Amino acid sequence: MDRNRFMHLCSEATAGSDAFVRHPANNEEGMITSCSLSTDHMIVRTAEGDIRCWDYRECDDIMRPKLGPMS
Repeated sequence: MDRNRFMHLCSEATAGSDAFVRHPANNEEGMITSCSLSTDHMIVRTAEGDIRCWDYRECDDIMRPKLGPMS
């Protein structure tokens, strides 16, 4: 994903909207819970409830998760 999309998704997540990403290396999906703009990383909660820290350059954005609710 490019930096502009990363910034947009972080803004959405900060505003309380759902923003979802996928990490192609392991095919995990999750909802962004927070971002670090200084390190270019997203904190992501997966459908299984795991917390991940992903570099935005290694991720793809998705419109909605394929694996159930993320609440």
